[in-house]
Amino acid sequence: MTHSAIQRIGRAALVFAALGLAGCNKERPPGVYDVSVNEAYRRLSNDKLADMVYAKQCGILVHVTPSGIPGYEVTWRVHSSGREVVRFTAVLTAFSENQTKVEIRMPSAGNGEAYDGSQSYRRPAFQQPLRPAVQEQVAAILEGRKFDVQRVGPGKDKICQVQRAGLETGLVFRVDD
Repeated sequence: MTHSAIQRIGRAALVFAALGLAGCNKERPPGVYDVSVNEAYRRLSNDKLADMVYAKQCGILVHVTPSGIPGYEVTWRVHSSGREVVRFTAVLTAFSENQTKVEIRMPSAGNGEAYDGSQSYRRPAFQQPLRPAVQEQVAAILEGRKFDVQRVGPGKDKICQVQRAGLETGLVFRVDD
């Protein structure tokens, strides 16, 4: 075998090895997690989002209740003083046998979605925008890690900041105050 033939074979082997390794390190698409649909449902439907609530709650006392349709979706209803103040849903779709795609759905409000940062609430339940916090909490649950408020970014809701300061000093507002 000639020297140039050996070089061509060596280069071809390197190309195939690089392609093989690239496939191994392939990042999953956004919103796709390495758990089955049933496992994703189990984890999400058993979680009341306590870390997110603690990090992003305003000054009103809220209670989060998960419910859902097994293998399809989990909806969290947020109540304060016996009244639903917001709800959001994680829709689950099998991406592969052991991967699940999650789409977060927020209800409409005004000209956008609830708690999107453009809404005004007299007694807000959460720092706006809420969607990034929900996405981070769902990701943390499905990735088996703690909620990271640094991944969410700062809130934009001045009323919430005032209420939250009151909460931290022991002053609690009711949604109907």
